[in-house]
Amino acid sequence: MNRKSFYPAFSKALRRVIVSESADFVNTSAFFAYHVAFVICLLHFSPILKTINERSDGFHHNHMSENYYYTMPDTNQINNTYNNDASDNADNKKTKSPYLRLLLTCMLILTIILAIGGTAYFLHDQGIVDLPGFSAKSSEASRRSNKKTSSNGGVKALAGGPEMTLPETGDLTGTVVILDAGHGGRDTGCVFPFNNPDYNECDFTLRIAEQVKKDLTSRGATVYMTRTDNDWVSLYNRIAQTHLICMDIAKERGVLPFSEERESELRALLQQSIDINEDTVASGGMGLMVGSGVGEDLKELMEMEYELENVFFLSIHLNSNESRTLHGTQIYYVTDESIIKSERNQMRTNSEFRRSDFPIRDEYYGRPSERSEILSQYLYDCIVGEIPEFETNAHPVLDDNYAVLREHGLTGALVEVSFLSDDNDREILLQDGTNAKVAKGIGDALAYYKLQEEG
Repeated sequence: MNRKSFYPAFSKALRRVIVSESADFVNTSAFFAYHVAFVICLLHFSPILKTINERSDGFHHNHMSENYYYTMPDTNQINNTYNNDASDNADNKKTKSPYLRLLLTCMLILTIILAIGGTAYFLHDQGIVDLPGFSAKSSEASRRSNKKTSSNGGVKALAGGPEMTLPETGDLTGTVVILDAGHGGRDTGCVFPFNNPDYNECDFTLRIAEQVKKDLTSRGATVYMTRTDNDWVSLYNRIAQTHLICMDIAKERGVLPFSEERESELRALLQQSIDINEDTVASGGMGLMVGSGVGEDLKELMEMEYELENVFFLSIHLNSNESRTLHGTQIYYVTDESIIKSERNQMRTNSEFRRSDFPIRDEYYGRPSERSEILSQYLYDCIVGEIPEFETNAHPVLDDNYAVLREHGLTGALVEVSFLSDDNDREILLQDGTNAKVAKGIGDALAYYKLQEEG
């Protein structure tokens, strides 16, 4: 690439970055490519460097070591040559100084720009900000490597096994799903329009969850719902319900690991969270789930739940983005690492973590994150298979830290069906039949997961 073709392209990209008021307009992959190319061209074609090389030959050898950008001049050598070369030295200084300043200024500008770009990339990679240009490329690459739906309707096993084709009914007999319709009551979830809402997330999630229940039960699954109307249900109320349901399942299957006395004690603690129905530390509603890490009571329940086969937790939500640039389905799951990372950050920034009644415990490891990730991949592929318009321009599947996934031991995921803030997504959500398609996608995902586990 010559200078005539390179510098206009770089200048255009640089102006785009500087003028942008939001990281949403930064195409990160191109951003770094431009800078790498610019540095290479600067080294090979820059007239500034050429002039410095030409002007600095005498000065370089007489007054500085080979690494003169990084070391101090040799004082003795300067003293020995000063009398003979004083006039040349003065001329060299006058010639060298402006060019060196220009070079150092260019290097400083590049360093600042690269730092900004690196920060943007890091924040994007951590999911803190959205970079749609990069996200689109990232998700495109993800689709190329992870796409599971084949031309004949089959789905490839995520572990690299042969293609799986569902039976016509996608049988889920023996499967139990705890279904959580996000938000409700005084917690509307995301809204649109932002300032004068016509649409509330909590209304959509309940209708979608009801349709999902209908689809799953038609396939033979048993479904429990944490919310069946528009009343307020706290996060820890939902999790307490989940633990109680799991204790009932374990007892029915004859695998409840607790004595009658211990069972009664745990049930009473969980019921307390349901009765309080609040999420704050001060209210006591977090119950045995309060604090970082995992307490002994919660650990016992989670270890019981790890052993419950074919029992899943799904939370239904809608997404929102203030810049209104993102669209499509996203699936979240938790890992020990994502939770620990979040808790470390919370310890620095969240005042709740500094309360005397908020215990700080050792970091906990043991959750079934691999199973949850596999389920999440199936959920994304199957929902988008039913509604191709919900293919996202953001990250399709992400690990994060959500209470409704963190505080129990079930394989599970949080389904962000689409973006309420996106005009096209919202139009599709309002169409008749969309909820049924989402429900079918979720049912198919569970059926494919079941086939993979059996195969």
